[in-house]
Amino acid sequence: MKVLVVGASGTIGQAVVKELEGDWIEIIKASRNNSDVTVDITSQESIKAMFEQVGPVDAFISTTGCFSI
Repeated sequence: MKVLVVGASGTIGQAVVKELEGDWIEIIKASRNNSDVTVDITSQESIKAMFEQVGPVDAFISTTGCFSI
């Protein structure tokens, strides 16, 4: 299973990633810094680029305060 976690470097995001970690889950961490994929959730272009870079996912989790597309 491929899971994209946006806001993965934040307090809640780190806790979510920790709970999901396991042999059968591929976690892709996305945030402004210190992550697998860099994304600025205030920019539609950045969000589109993130999804293009990551490709298809089985699940999407947003641990940010807001998310705009």
